[in-house]
Amino acid sequence: MTPPPSRTTWKRGAALGAGFALAATLVATQAGPAGLSASSHREAPLIAGDPRADNTDVYAFTSPDDPDTVTLIANWIPFEEPNGGPNFYPWAEDTRYNINVDNDGDAVADLAYTWVFTTITKDPGTFIYNTGPFDSVFDDTLNVYQTYDLTVRDLAGTPTDESDDTEVTILDDAVAAPSIAGAASTPDYQPLVDEAVASGTVGDLRSFAGQSDDSFFLDLRVFDLLYGGDLSELGEDTLAGYNVNTIALQVPKAAVALGDDAEANPVIGVWSTTDRPTTRNADGTSASGEYTQVSRLGNPLVNEVVLPLALKDTFNAIDPTVEATVDAAVEAVQFPILPPLVNAVYGVPVPGDDGTPQDTSDDTPRSDLVEIFLQGVSEANFGLGTAGEDAETNPALNVDLNSLALNAGVDTIYPSEMLRLNMAVPVAEDPNRLGVLAGDVQGFPNGRRLTDDVTDIAIQVAEGVVFQDGSDVSGLAALDSVDRNDRDFKDEFPYVANPHLDSVNQGIERTPRAPEVISVDPERLLDTRTGTKPAAGEEIELAVAGVGDAMVPSDAKAVFLNITATQADANGFITVYACDEDRPTASSLNPEPGRIVSGLIPAQLDDDGNVCIYTESSANIIVDVFGYLPSTSSYDSINPQRLLDTRSGAKPGAGDVTVIDVTGVGDAALADDTSAVFVNITAVRSETKGWITAYPCDEDRPTASNLNTNVGIRAANLASVKVSAEGTICVYTDAAMDLVVDLVGAFPATSSYVPTNPQRLLDTRNGVGYSGAKPIADQVIELRVRGGSTGVPDDSGTVVLNVTGVNPDDIGYLTVFPCGEAPPTASNLNLQTENTASAVVAKVGDNDRVCIYTKSAADVIVDLVGYFPGTVLAS
Repeated sequence: MTPPPSRTTWKRGAALGAGFALAATLVATQAGPAGLSASSHREAPLIAGDPRADNTDVYAFTSPDDPDTVTLIANWIPFEEPNGGPNFYPWAEDTRYNINVDNDGDAVADLAYTWVFTTITKDPGTFIYNTGPFDSVFDDTLNVYQTYDLTVRDLAGTPTDESDDTEVTILDDAVAAPSIAGAASTPDYQPLVDEAVASGTVGDLRSFAGQSDDSFFLDLRVFDLLYGGDLSELGEDTLAGYNVNTIALQVPKAAVALGDDAEANPVIGVWSTTDRPTTRNADGTSASGEYTQVSRLGNPLVNEVVLPLALKDTFNAIDPTVEATVDAAVEAVQFPILPPLVNAVYGVPVPGDDGTPQDTSDDTPRSDLVEIFLQGVSEANFGLGTAGEDAETNPALNVDLNSLALNAGVDTIYPSEMLRLNMAVPVAEDPNRLGVLAGDVQGFPNGRRLTDDVTDIAIQVAEGVVFQDGSDVSGLAALDSVDRNDRDFKDEFPYVANPHLDSVNQGIERTPRAPEVISVDPERLLDTRTGTKPAAGEEIELAVAGVGDAMVPSDAKAVFLNITATQADANGFITVYACDEDRPTASSLNPEPGRIVSGLIPAQLDDDGNVCIYTESSANIIVDVFGYLPSTSSYDSINPQRLLDTRSGAKPGAGDVTVIDVTGVGDAALADDTSAVFVNITAVRSETKGWITAYPCDEDRPTASNLNTNVGIRAANLASVKVSAEGTICVYTDAAMDLVVDLVGAFPATSSYVPTNPQRLLDTRNGVGYSGAKPIADQVIELRVRGGSTGVPDDSGTVVLNVTGVNPDDIGYLTVFPCGEAPPTASNLNLQTENTASAVVAKVGDNDRVCIYTKSAADVIVDLVGYFPGTVLAS
């Protein structure tokens, strides 16, 4: 079963562009959600006992800020707990750390970049790593640091300089960034990164060696019977909070291309290896003998999930030239072990199965995996097939993407496992985490970017999404549920995130499953009706983080609280703010005697996870939590800031549109490209009944409204408003009234939150989204808020709605909750004799629906104003 070498010629020019376009078209049609794999963290028995030699991940991509260069990154030492002193995590001195490049397709490293480290101990008479804070390796307070020599070996025999030497020293005694040693010792790690990059820069080459956040993200409970066997274990980034040791190299593309010609020969193969001496002294201080390879990594997943236990140690010790000659290794790729396991647990069909899922002997060989992992994708490859033979069964692979045979100087390639990158593919303007499967051909498996979700990509491929006609993997939609790293990556070399400071063992679930928002089952945090009624001028300090089942983390950027005021003694206002900030002049809610007033507040937490609630007049206060924006969110939480108060000027008239600048103003000084804002809008002194609508000034005014007004009534509501290209929002007043507008939060351009021009989903008065008479007391309305005509994608687990109760028969309340779950005791808005509106951040339940419970008979209006994609996997 040894695959033969493949031959092809590269159809350059227009054919190259057509190939990329075809990949974007054909492969995107095969995309489907799922996730299941690990990279190379302790993946084989022997290397698990030698962590300093264990390489965990390899990345290769065109540098986004310097597209004439390519960046190669390799990580070592898995599961570094940040507080693992006193010796922390030095590189091994008796070891060669290598990044290898093949550019002619023979599966032999043509270039081997090698880092060899030396440890400098300033005072060997002490046990301690540092005696005070440090931000340079040359600070007297840092006792131990490392330097390295970087060499490049031209193993193809072509000199790398004008001499006959095939090994050249590029860097001598370059500085490596040390391990982070805690918040007191290393309050700012970035100067150490900058020092290491500066020390590793020579000409157009840049090298970085040091510690970083572990860039890989997934739920490793996959190894507990595939997430518990019943999906009870998923959605937690197991590697969150851990660090690794990182080597990053940035070089001109020509430096690694065949014949120094990156235009004619743009494809390279990349893998990392670790070499140890064959003998070591008993005290571990020195070593001797020939070097031998003890660890190896190219593509993620291969040694972890593809190869059987009997081959794992072997794979780490052999060169890429060898595995194609090992029948057991080729069979593991042609007939992967994973799909029958997934079938046994979850019943998903095995690709190419002959009818006996657990017996692969008669199955159709997986030519797609052979091509992706061993040959690179091209029109000529198709796994073990002859050129073009499998075009009808593997249409997604009928493209020239990243086979080394696409290089003009290559006729023959040798099947081998490595990460292949076509450096001619331009940097994606809008990278997609699913890479080639989503039509983003700059992503994995065409190289690997830090943001590529190789977990989800790998399972889709393993389960046959590009095999033959493409398998349906929707049954695995919930697996993994970790879609991004727990820290944002940098925009410049070395791109990896700085290492973590905090202990991993802090009892808080860290998950980037919802990068912008995490909805929780509504839960009551405070109800003063059961105790002493707050007095006028009283301030309540309310613990939010870690309370109840919601378990809001203390580092959340904001928490969605629904605040209700009842039994007010007089007109007044309530302000919610972070306790360690000065109380702002802006208000969140306006209590009135004889009325129950409520509203949604995205409240900022203080460092202890608390919020403060100030009430100007005596009133009972009820607080329910509905969700939070985690530390991974790009949301900007703002201590409330007043943008507009017309009471000090001209009152807006009926039919007027007020333009409000929201970017570049006040203390917040939002960026010009801000995507959306949360503003609290209050209407006072309305001359007649009416309504208010907030919207982006460069779009048509929608028919939906944000709040309803009446004579003698102060009405307030949170509004999610898309920001116009000019950095403004518009507020339309149907009746003459004064307006007060407070800015409470913003979503920058990088946010995944999608604000929408308000779209009416439900109006029980006229049959929109509903058929039947006016809803009666205790009725539950099911409303589809995702998919179909809503335009909300299937991977959106949370939507932002504006809900209005109209013409209630009696005082009552409305509660919005995910269908399929029990109604909570918390409420979203209180039904009054007047029409009442409230913003709602709603978790989506069964069948793409939210449920709305109405305590008393009332008509209900629901407008969609935004959604958070990427918070669940698509169904």
